[in-house]
Amino acid sequence: MGEPRGNGLLSAAGALAVLVATLSFLPVVQGTDWWWAAVVFVIAATAVSAWARRLGAPTAAGAVLAITTVPLLATAFDGQGQGLLVLLPTTGSSNAVLQVLNDAWAQIYADSVPAEPSAGILLLIAVGSAAAAVLVDAVAVGLRAPLAAMLAVLALAIVPGRSLHTGTNGWLLVAVAVAVLLVIAADRRRRGIAPRVAGLIGGGAAALVLALAAQLVLPAPFASDAQGLPLQPLFGSGVDPLIRLGDNLRRGPQEPVLSYTTSTDDDVYLRLAVLENFTGATWMPNEADHYGVGLRDAAPPVPGLTGGTGGTVTTRITTATDSAIGARLPLPYPARTVDGVFGFDWDSRGLTLVRRDTTTSVRSYTVDSVAVDTSAAALRSATTSLPAADRGSLAVPGTVPGIITSTAAAWTKGASSPYAKAVAIQNHLRDGAFLYDEQTPAQQGYDGDGLGVIAKFLSVKSGYCVHFASTMAVMARLEGIPARVVVGYQPGERTVVGGKNVYEVTSDDLHAWPELYFDGIGWVRFEPTPGRGVVPSYAPQPKTSEAANAPSAKSDRVSATPTAAPSTTPSAAAGGSSSGPTDSAVPGVLRGIGIALLVVLLALLPAGLRRFVRRRRLARLTRGGPAEIGWQEVVDTGADLGHAPPSGLSLRASELSLRHDLGGASDAVSALTRIRDAYERQVYGGRVQTVTAGDVGTVLTALRERAPLLARLRAALAPRSLVGTMTRSRLAFRWSPPGSD
Repeated sequence: MGEPRGNGLLSAAGALAVLVATLSFLPVVQGTDWWWAAVVFVIAATAVSAWARRLGAPTAAGAVLAITTVPLLATAFDGQGQGLLVLLPTTGSSNAVLQVLNDAWAQIYADSVPAEPSAGILLLIAVGSAAAAVLVDAVAVGLRAPLAAMLAVLALAIVPGRSLHTGTNGWLLVAVAVAVLLVIAADRRRRGIAPRVAGLIGGGAAALVLALAAQLVLPAPFASDAQGLPLQPLFGSGVDPLIRLGDNLRRGPQEPVLSYTTSTDDDVYLRLAVLENFTGATWMPNEADHYGVGLRDAAPPVPGLTGGTGGTVTTRITTATDSAIGARLPLPYPARTVDGVFGFDWDSRGLTLVRRDTTTSVRSYTVDSVAVDTSAAALRSATTSLPAADRGSLAVPGTVPGIITSTAAAWTKGASSPYAKAVAIQNHLRDGAFLYDEQTPAQQGYDGDGLGVIAKFLSVKSGYCVHFASTMAVMARLEGIPARVVVGYQPGERTVVGGKNVYEVTSDDLHAWPELYFDGIGWVRFEPTPGRGVVPSYAPQPKTSEAANAPSAKSDRVSATPTAAPSTTPSAAAGGSSSGPTDSAVPGVLRGIGIALLVVLLALLPAGLRRFVRRRRLARLTRGGPAEIGWQEVVDTGADLGHAPPSGLSLRASELSLRHDLGGASDAVSALTRIRDAYERQVYGGRVQTVTAGDVGTVLTALRERAPLLARLRAALAPRSLVGTMTRSRLAFRWSPPGSD
């Protein structure tokens, strides 16, 4: 038994729609190699499914056979040549493929968006695309429900952007809508019906509107920001720590990391890593270069510090869990001795500690650090020069966008010293023109730290600590001040326990800030991020800017400025005024209204579809349409009202069953007889017979009048006949004379 004419074209259109939808991964994975791999898998799987149907295989068997192409192609792609005849899996090739997939899952956990196009990532996308293509083909061709199949295509186009907060490109949605049109047109061609331009445009518009509604209103299907998942490591192979920092800030619920007490009244920032090597595209962390078993007396000299110090600051740190400390140990700057930990090595330029022994856990440790004189007077008189050990701290590789150089020059114009330039850059970023926002960079595609990202950030004026820190560091370098970016924790929230100040640090306190170099003093912290951290006393803001920098509702959490009493809320802890519940509640209210409207629309969708079917049928009957349509509408209305004739009855027996529900309405009984008689002559005579819309309307009215109110409501809101209508594929774009299939 051959495959019906046109099924092959419909299969091809469905495969094309899937491939167009997979372009939603463009912001997620670098390059396009993954897409070409998906093309091979999708074409192969769809071709096998169509071939199986042509040979007479059932839809389910064809789908199963198509799925078997996936391990064959995976063996050819990643089996390292160990497959039998390259394609057939063997033990060796299967192990190789499984290793590639394991590496992919590890990369998903550790890498950042856009991810490196590793072999495992390519394979995962290709396999998923093939599975989607098989599903679309089975539903569109096998079950003859192409519109239902397009829901899978729309999901494929929307899910990556919603899940990973990369957004969905508007042109992609238009392309998907065009692909849906092609599927509809192919389906009509299969049925021998010429595509109607108005119908195709309406179908495409409906697909586009549905995609936009889902994109704007529906919540993400799963949390790309790892809500409820463990904090993702900032450092690792292939990981940009600044982008991963953003991922962790967006992850949702905060997790406790550590608590500490300190002997100083100043704010304590705990540094994890110094990112000094700037490639133009990203900042890279310093690696360990000073090795030793004991840490108590192993600290290298403080870079650049030649003057006296203000004594020693002791900080005692206790971790929240055994796994709270990852590849880097949180330390105040500049640390001199660390007691209570083992298995770490020093980064001598940044004075951070890098884990060497991954088997030991850290629960508590004590750090003695130096109190450096960083007063405004000392910084104002300080010069800057290139540190001998940090020859790259002035480098800005690549072509610097004009907006960065011109903005830096404008902001520092009139500054008479390196210190004045640094304060000017910091305060311009904090003066209220720039907003703290963790979502916008990810949604608009500039969630990074390179020169192109900084240029976009200066234009959009919205970002989080990564963008502010990277921007200030690059601008400082352009103005001749050695600069770098530091990743760590801001001071945390202060509480009083037993008469002592205890600072609680959570995952929400992850932060990035710039450090600038001054001769004789060394590396000095600045705070350009509004609503985050604590502005240093040596780099104060103008009074006119303080109100503009109150923490915004978008900020995930603002650390505590020391107060005389425990803080109760993040905004209170920061000493800023709240924006009030109305500002933050408005987006939530609008989102709630949108979701409620969507729920209502979905609830009314069956009623709308049933009404559409009835109107189309009656419109055909206005000029004398096929008796089949009239009879089917009568039977379907009876089914909706709970009076469907039992299956297996003859037409006359079905008529008698429906007569019982018409009661004594003689006009309706006569009309029903004429409809049944015409349809019976059509079925047995082989020639199309017509009935009138008036006869059908008379029967429908009588059926409704005899039905109880509850049955009429059920028929309107949840029409039972709609399932049968969809099964017969007589929804939109299907109407054809009997026998045209």
